[in-house]
Amino acid sequence: MLGASFTAIGIFASSLTSNQIVAFLLSVFLCFFCYTAFDYLSKLDLFYAKADSLVEWLGINAHYAAISRGVIDTRDLVYFGSFIALFLLLTRLVLERQR
Repeated sequence: MLGASFTAIGIFASSLTSNQIVAFLLSVFLCFFCYTAFDYLSKLDLFYAKADSLVEWLGINAHYAAISRGVIDTRDLVYFGSFIALFLLLTRLVLERQR
């Protein structure tokens, strides 16, 4: 699921630019942001206690940690499916706009 999520992000970044190096750098940044940034944002004390857990839940790391322990929860599967579908939909919109 993590690999499919990163692949969807990479396809989206590739649709934004025709330069392969820029697409690679953009996809690495987006993957890093989606994996770690939400955890760090939730620990900054910017939000209320319930909002902190929501911000952490938006990141990939919280869902990946649960699956890597061997706990297969439908909420995690729905999250990854939605995440992949979102980036593939964004890719489709970018490509249709470029036509």
